[in-house]
Amino acid sequence: MFPKLRFTLEQIQDHYARVTPEMVWNSLNGYRHGFFDLLNLLSPEASKDEYRTALRNASTQARRRYYGKAVSIFAPLYISNTCVNSCRYCDFNIHHHAKRKTLTLDEIELECAAIRKHGIDSLLIVAGEDPKHITVDFLCEVGRRLNTLFSCLSLEVAPQSEEDYRRLFAAGFESLICFQETYDQELYKYLHPAGPKSVYEHRVWTQLRAGRAGFRTLGIAFLLGLAPWRIEAASLGAHAFYLMKECYQSRIQFAFPRITPVSGGFIPEHPVDENDLEQMMLAFRIVFPECGMTVSTRESPAFWDSIVQSAADNMSAGSRVTPGGYAVSADKDVSQFTLNDAREPEEIYQAIRKNHQEVVFKNWDSRI
Repeated sequence: MFPKLRFTLEQIQDHYARVTPEMVWNSLNGYRHGFFDLLNLLSPEASKDEYRTALRNASTQARRRYYGKAVSIFAPLYISNTCVNSCRYCDFNIHHHAKRKTLTLDEIELECAAIRKHGIDSLLIVAGEDPKHITVDFLCEVGRRLNTLFSCLSLEVAPQSEEDYRRLFAAGFESLICFQETYDQELYKYLHPAGPKSVYEHRVWTQLRAGRAGFRTLGIAFLLGLAPWRIEAASLGAHAFYLMKECYQSRIQFAFPRITPVSGGFIPEHPVDENDLEQMMLAFRIVFPECGMTVSTRESPAFWDSIVQSAADNMSAGSRVTPGGYAVSADKDVSQFTLNDAREPEEIYQAIRKNHQEVVFKNWDSRI
């Protein structure tokens, strides 16, 4: 469980089991929501068909109230697939024998030029955890080179110290996301047997350090499929409430990535289907209406098109999950996970507009 959560696993499970129809309706109809409202809306009781339309309607109203018709677009740029960790579920695992590549600064600029052709103005820099090749100095140079090309630069790289986050913020990065993978500490140890990522405490306080360093957006998530999702979602909610208090000048952004097939053949013990995923995203939108929410490239086009109307406000377009996948020649088979939406960016923009929503490339610029 999230370390600051004041309730035990048994207490959370007991609450889920005791949720009644009246509790679900009260949480749906309330104006301000707390932790137990989140549990009520995540509960097995709330998963019944009789509540789904009401959940969608309440979530849609919350989304429109804070985000209107806007759907923000970004692109992930994988700059390296080298990694020193041994995560059992990841294709970047150090023991996976595949071609590794780290882009040079010039190659990164070529990739960015290809991304910018599609109008995209928000970039997420992604890299495996490799302190030898992906240093803070290197990332700072990437930031300085790219912050004149994009209005928003985000990071999904190895967790850093607060001082290093201050350096990265000064270099132009202002948002980050870090998947906790699982909040279950014993399971976390099993899934991360070696490498710097094996230290649970260092990873779980990543967003806190970044928030204190000035980062504007703090992304949090767990990897769906590793552990029972309702228990993990309770910890995710507690994590969000904690960060909203401790880093009140930052915005929280949720992501809900499901495990998809990789060449290593990892099979999740607790698979999450689309109905469960939708319930979770709707519940989080209702309880955290002001927070951002990203829909993953791991999902199907049909799910994307639906969930951006009712819950999510942020999505990628034309994603490539291999280093060099946009412009530079690279091994196209070395990806961290499988994409389920191969549409070109313009096709995605068309689908958004067909839903009577607006494609937003730029909604923040710290330089102004």
